[in-house]
Amino acid sequence: MKRRKSGRVALCGMMCALAMTLMLAGSIFPFATFCGPAIGGILLMPVAMECGMQLAWMCYGALSLLTILFLPDKESALIFVFLFGHYPLLKGYIQRLPGRWLQAVVKTAAFNLLVLACYGVLLYLFPVEYIVREFASQAPLAVGGMLLLGNVCFWVYDAALTNLARVYVARFRPLLLRFL
Repeated sequence: MKRRKSGRVALCGMMCALAMTLMLAGSIFPFATFCGPAIGGILLMPVAMECGMQLAWMCYGALSLLTILFLPDKESALIFVFLFGHYPLLKGYIQRLPGRWLQAVVKTAAFNLLVLACYGVLLYLFPVEYIVREFASQAPLAVGGMLLLGNVCFWVYDAALTNLARVYVARFRPLLLRFL
């Protein structure tokens, strides 16, 4: 079935608008600092599957720029840019590597390096005052524990992405293909 170019562009626009709306809503509620960017990243999966990786990376770039410019919670914006925005796209490349152990090592290393880069930017390059105070008041052991807990949450997110991709292909893709 040949897909119309206008349908693909509309899908990209709708997913970007929905992702931005959810991330803006996530900025309102303090507990959603991580949930908004994670859901925003998930919404790029259908774009990658239906429109190709090139358009998905373009959507990620546009969303990254918009989140930096318009999200009031800069921590949430940088979490999208560094961690959750591109991970669903990056996951497709990592899963092409041979062997599950190599994939797991690459995923874990990428996550930890990106977390350190994200919070390095937040603490040193563009210091966000409340985050600097929060990190200064905690012991290094507590920060290490938070990183360990972040790794556990990352693996839950990774498994959720895999399951959501399966559900999308089985249930939602046939409905969406009627319109593309």
